[in-house]
Amino acid sequence: MKEKCRLSCFYPERFQKWCAGNTPWPIVNACMKDLQATGYLSNRGRQLVASCFIHELGMDWRYGAAWFEQQLVDYDVGSNWGNWQYLAGVGADPRGCRHFDLDKQARQYDPDGSYVKRWEGNKTYPLDSVDAADWPIMP
Repeated sequence: MKEKCRLSCFYPERFQKWCAGNTPWPIVNACMKDLQATGYLSNRGRQLVASCFIHELGMDWRYGAAWFEQQLVDYDVGSNWGNWQYLAGVGADPRGCRHFDLDKQARQYDPDGSYVKRWEGNKTYPLDSVDAADWPIMP
């Protein structure tokens, strides 16, 4: 049975942190900083940051796809939007949503942490500085 994806929203602070590579996930931070510096990101990196955007951040996949459209040097409309749809579970995929375990992926594809170190992804940040009522979150 096809897994149903949860509804998503737009959180401006989360979006900005994701774009800048300032999330709680080092592998995502490294990928986003790599993309900003080079205009390129490996396919695995694209899938990881898209999965994070959709599943960990709870964001509407279309914002991420649109942002990638502006950033990628090798941008291709079909590959970009198709990849984002695939991960969001809105295409014709019978398996539904694709949710990557970011820690497992980091262990598998960056076992010595050299990629995260190179792109300074280890500096992590909390997701939100305010709660749902726009009150500051106290540590």
